[in-house]
Amino acid sequence: MSMDQRRSRREGSQRAQAGRAARQETRRKRGQRSRLYVLASVLAAIAAVALGFVLLRDTEPGLGVAVQELPAGHGPPYFYNTSQTIDLVSVEIPPTSGRHTNGQSRYGFLGGPIVAESVVHNMEHGAVVIWYQPGDPDLAGDVNALVRSLGESCLVAGSYAPMSFEVAATVWGRVLPLERFDREVLLEFSREYRGKKGPEAGLCRR
Repeated sequence: MSMDQRRSRREGSQRAQAGRAARQETRRKRGQRSRLYVLASVLAAIAAVALGFVLLRDTEPGLGVAVQELPAGHGPPYFYNTSQTIDLVSVEIPPTSGRHTNGQSRYGFLGGPIVAESVVHNMEHGAVVIWYQPGDPDLAGDVNALVRSLGESCLVAGSYAPMSFEVAATVWGRVLPLERFDREVLLEFSREYRGKKGPEAGLCRR
């Protein structure tokens, strides 16, 4: 084989290697771009959810979280918007609106379980309802003391186990969920909304 032939074969081999390397680099860059597009799409989706949640909160200013209202009415079926997403976490909250029994709950500190279908009627008339987890006498005592300081009119308080929080306060279409009892925040919520929220707000005893 002549020197020119060897040189030509060597140059051809080098060109082939360069071509393979270029193709590999192109595939690597294409894969990297695809991963970046996927990551960007995921981040955009998360941002959209977070922005939507912020906008929802911003359009409903005030204490607590606005909950989609269900139509009021007397008698079954009784179903409520209790499964909610708050701060991107799925939680259970007490009822805040919907159909209810003809009779209302008595006002004041109940010292026992709340009947949800009854207190929804109280909320329809503008009442604030304070729900707390059962089984903790100290917590029940704190809630009872709060009710005494506020006065029993247009206010119901009782135990309620099927929720994700230690304490929650509700009015028609709004919930204030609390990981721990907070007297000052509950006072503020009650003063802000008692007798003011509900399709028949103001009918509760004040």
